[in-house]
Amino acid sequence: MDHVNHNEEPLRILAPEGHPLTRRSFISLAALGASVLAYGGAAGAAADPLSNLEKAARSSMKSAGKTSKSLYLYTWGQYDNPTTFTAWKNATGFAVQVGSYNSNEALIAKLELAKGTAGYDIVVPTGGYIPEMVAKGLLMPLDKSKIPNFKNLDPALLNFPWDKGNKYSVPKDFGTTGFIYDKTVIKKKLTSWQDFADAAKLPQVSGRVSLLDDPDDVIGIPLWIRGVDWNTLDVAKIRSANNWLIKNLAPHIKNLDSYPGATGGLVNGSYVLSQAWNGDARQALIQNPKRFAWVVPTPKTEIWVDTWALAKGAKNINTAHAFLNYVIDPHVSANEMEYTGYNTAVANVKKYLPKNTAQTDVIFLTAEQRKRMVAYVVNSSFPLRTQLYANFKAAIAS
Repeated sequence: MDHVNHNEEPLRILAPEGHPLTRRSFISLAALGASVLAYGGAAGAAADPLSNLEKAARSSMKSAGKTSKSLYLYTWGQYDNPTTFTAWKNATGFAVQVGSYNSNEALIAKLELAKGTAGYDIVVPTGGYIPEMVAKGLLMPLDKSKIPNFKNLDPALLNFPWDKGNKYSVPKDFGTTGFIYDKTVIKKKLTSWQDFADAAKLPQVSGRVSLLDDPDDVIGIPLWIRGVDWNTLDVAKIRSANNWLIKNLAPHIKNLDSYPGATGGLVNGSYVLSQAWNGDARQALIQNPKRFAWVVPTPKTEIWVDTWALAKGAKNINTAHAFLNYVIDPHVSANEMEYTGYNTAVANVKKYLPKNTAQTDVIFLTAEQRKRMVAYVVNSSFPLRTQLYANFKAAIAS
């Protein structure tokens, strides 16, 4: 049985091998490129003085009832501002012990194997995986009376189909899938997924295009273009969408790259058109805002939400609730947002950010954009989508 190592370092940085990169490993790699990270250090500019974060931590501990002096978090590699943990330790007198994983599948597999004895209190699944985790008995319901800051959350970011009423989850970060293009190469203004597909075929663009290394986001392109429900279970429509990808996009793709902004592919000119998550696209825009254009495409696209949740078998339940209350305090939320580049679902958090925070339009989605965003829920078509994605990857390589 695999248990938490209670002697492990308070903050681990995990660089996954042999797996597609995720939003979280981008944060780790980008942050490491900018500064040396150490637990308790001051990597990244803090959106608020540390004292405000410490005050939030002390307040949260008081409101949670009888708390312990230990807390175990299992999350994606380097997915939080180190100063968030520093302030917590300063205020409470103990560090959060953090273990890392690199996929929702790895998280679920470990919790299943442990059968409630993994030793973790808080886990961070992506929203679409919550129904599977609940069905497998891997999560505990929240006690919202111990999370008074829940009132700070934007109602528009609650009650998703995968957790109606937020019985099991608190939004951590959310964002969208769109694309970014080099305006010095692509002169026409692009607004839709069809525009993306058409632009990929242009002589000056073909061979300089990247897609996310993610099966659902990639197969979403033809489904969205065709007006098909992204969560469809229709095998024929899913297969047809994949055939469209192989015919219309595969010949023009240079790489599957989940971080065209952070890894430099856009900036160095290897890519001039890239499907991207907004936080990564922001990296390229910060470096050269006049050269690139970011698009949240029509007619539909994704909204993803990563969440905080309580693991079945959690021992430090009140302390876990205190930490959840702490991270959705607006001061702490702004501190997280400035580091990750993703919105945290705390309403009006923008006013807590430094006035010079770059490219906030890419972080904060408009009401009009949100109307056309769809959340993906893992369903019975997942194995087929994964298999077809492998076929698409082979077509790119051929």
